Amino acid sequence: MDEEAVALTRRYGMLISLAAAFAGLVYTIGVLRKSYWALALPVTAATMGMLYITLWIGRALMTTPSEPPEE
Repeated sequence: MDEEAVALTRRYGMLISLAAAFAGLVYTIGVLRKSYWALALPVTAATMGMLYITLWIGRALMTTPSEPPEE
């Protein structure tokens, strides 16, 4: 891997880490303020993510071509 690719990967890692830290801070503040949305939004996002993965797996299973039986 060249240096430019490593630097780009590290930049993306830093952005993802900062976004996760910010989301955690906002979530913690919401919970401390007893906000319904602080719990509802992450639970909704997780549920929708799981349903998307389930749909993706089901679609992959439906569209995978089967091989004809060997004679």
